[in-house]
Amino acid sequence: MHDFERTDWADAHYSVIGRALTFASRFEGLCKALNVLIGIKENRGILDSEEEVANFVNNLHKQRLIQHVTSIARDDSELQMILNKGRLARNEIAHEIASGLDRCIDLLEKKYIEDLIKRLRALIIDLAEADRVVSFIISVVTNEPLPTRDFLTEYPHYVEQWVMERDK
Repeated sequence: MHDFERTDWADAHYSVIGRALTFASRFEGLCKALNVLIGIKENRGILDSEEEVANFVNNLHKQRLIQHVTSIARDDSELQMILNKGRLARNEIAHEIASGLDRCIDLLEKKYIEDLIKRLRALIIDLAEADRVVSFIISVVTNEPLPTRDFLTEYPHYVEQWVMERDK
């Protein structure tokens, strides 16, 4: 409980985990936002009273991520698969990835850290692919300009680079 030493090497790795957690939170927030947009588009009557809006928002706020994903994907099995991979990646990042990092990371075996980084990289790719889809759907629903095909293709790579950067 007294090991609070910070090193450049440890900070670089903790920064990767922090950026991964930030991106995982983004995905969850986008799923919630998209579910709200879909709900309002399908039932504009909920905007007729403050009470109906409050009930709608409260119900959505209580839903877990899996419920948002299921609501967004509906009967589209391919979309369901992509979003579920993202959801599972988000859950692992949010709830499990930092397990075992309760001491100075410099004291852990290098192999443990290498495996952790490798696993995190795979999770980020799954998460970025799901985030790409949700972000694209939001752009369509809100009539925002759509990203280029090249950007969409490279998006998971951009996210991976941003999250995994340890050199700075």
